[in-house]
Amino acid sequence: MSGGIFRAPHEDRNEVGRSALGSMSRPEFAGVGAVYAPVNHLPPALRLFVLAAAVLIGMVGCSVAWVDQQSYVESPNICRAHETTRTDCVHVQRVPPAQVPR
Repeated sequence: MSGGIFRAPHEDRNEVGRSALGSMSRPEFAGVGAVYAPVNHLPPALRLFVLAAAVLIGMVGCSVAWVDQQSYVESPNICRAHETTRTDCVHVQRVPPAQVPR
């Protein structure tokens, strides 16, 4: 049963020479070329403009993430339950786990 016909994931398992990644090459999954194909139909000057805009958007996104990371505050070093004598960590009040009704 090949030739572009969808196979269920359980059919891809345990067959010699096959893996589940082979299913990603089927026609129902779009490849990278399908995403960028519309850009290839533009004239070269517009392609360059689209590439520059994509790079600029990426740079702005990375800059925003970097600025946001500057205000990151580390989480406190929480002591483990058996570390009662340590002073370089934060001791918290332990709550016993509750029984969940079924």
